[in-house]
Amino acid sequence: MAGSMVYRLQVGDVRAPYMQAFAAALAAAERRLDRASYNTIAGFHGAPGWYCWHHQRNPRTPEQARLFLPWHRAYLWWLEQALQDRARDLPPAIGATDIALPWWDWTAVANIPAAYRAGATGRARNPLASTRAYVPTARPPVDHWTTRAPGRAPFTRLPTRAQVADLLEDSDFASFSDRLEDFHDSVHVWVGGDMGTVSTAAFDPVFFAHHCMIDRLWYLWQVRWGITRIPPSLLNLPLSPFGLTVRDTLSVQRLGYEYATRSVGLPPSRPSRAPSRRGSRR
Repeated sequence: MAGSMVYRLQVGDVRAPYMQAFAAALAAAERRLDRASYNTIAGFHGAPGWYCWHHQRNPRTPEQARLFLPWHRAYLWWLEQALQDRARDLPPAIGATDIALPWWDWTAVANIPAAYRAGATGRARNPLASTRAYVPTARPPVDHWTTRAPGRAPFTRLPTRAQVADLLEDSDFASFSDRLEDFHDSVHVWVGGDMGTVSTAAFDPVFFAHHCMIDRLWYLWQVRWGITRIPPSLLNLPLSPFGLTVRDTLSVQRLGYEYATRSVGLPPSRPSRAPSRRGSRR
């Protein structure tokens, strides 16, 4: 999507045009059986790909631990690009020309967003509420529809706005990343079900709304403290399987997106040319 810019909005009413377009593109990606399918992309995070550094099956060095934010930014970008590809095949009436991932502000909506719940669309199945996790090569094999258990985990609460405001005052990248990762973990545990298990977390569509919020907070931190405020030793590390390095993820504008709503008064950013993933996808 080189040269274009999309704007990520907060999760809204499922009837909103941008939410309808997003859901339609996601459903189209679910139906594919190739590397561009939702099932395949979801499998990059846990089973069967295990590319993500953020899980206990990969012994992490302190340097690798710092890949949490860049790797997930690349991951979101990859899915967003795949959904934009799918949107080109949708009926024009859907208006799915500017697909962007929505973000779930769990400091304001202390529940699974309504758009991500069963029955929200009035159709037989809401693709944002449930997808099929199918990984026959996993041990044990995975084959089920999305499960959740919001708020049932003991001693787990969603992060608050005050906690997030305090987090954004932390100017040290390593400290900020670790603290944000803790918030991230709490939300996974709070949602429960598939989200509470690394191997299947990304098969729940709310995973990406949650991680968009995490990415947005990193973006707000970058605007406040500088987009290059990151250890230089990280810049050239590859982010598999996306064909990007950490350096490539530092500017969201170069990746072709922007967050349309900010929690602090910040000047608008100027769009710049986005990198192409063509040729690195397969």
